Amino acid sequence: MRPFLNKRFVLSVAMLFLSLSLFVFSVYAWFTLLEEQTYQANVGFVQVDLDAYFDDGLGGRNEAIEVPLSETVSKSGVYLINIVSSSSTNYFEDFRLHVHVSSNVDTYFRIRIYEQLTLTYTNFEGIVTELSILMVDYMDFNYESTNWYDNRIVDDYIYYSAPVQRVDALTYLDISLIDSYYLSQNFSNYPPGYSLQIAFSIEAVQANQGPENVWGLATPPWGGTW
Repeated sequence: MRPFLNKRFVLSVAMLFLSLSLFVFSVYAWFTLLEEQTYQANVGFVQVDLDAYFDDGLGGRNEAIEVPLSETVSKSGVYLINIVSSSSTNYFEDFRLHVHVSSNVDTYFRIRIYEQLTLTYTNFEGIVTELSILMVDYMDFNYESTNWYDNRIVDDYIYYSAPVQRVDALTYLDISLIDSYYLSQNFSNYPPGYSLQIAFSIEAVQANQGPENVWGLATPPWGGTW
């Protein structure tokens, strides 16, 4: 009878080992799945881009051109606006500026605008000279007012006062800052030789704690709370 008992004992041990192995494997698999479920979360990102161009009057656009320094080099991010001739393709009244929001989380953003009047002339030796003209006020663009807050006299920024995000994964949200010129007036042209150089910087933060932690603004410039 002893050999039979030994076989049963060995079989029992084998079954116990198999059961323990299955238990350990099941527990490991359960914790692994739990860990995967814990970390499988969408990561939010913030992305906004500026779109600067000129309305061609026919439903199309003329791209904004960077200010040339030579035949091959230009001022990066600095655009030239004609303030002399209304027939120019980059005339002041036709300038447009939009923001494309691609963020997948609620986002606040603000824009700083750099404007510089210049006077360019050529002397009798053919030497071209560009002079910067002191500006005492901002250029009279027709800025949008809905959800925009102009805080330039305080910190040089124009803020978009509503938190926004993209339409969907394939479609950015388009927000205009300059989308037309005044219907009841015309721009007062400058004398020949003058031009406007303009540049922009845009800053965007996540709406949740972004303005406080990144911009250092405990409350919005327009009042209330974020």
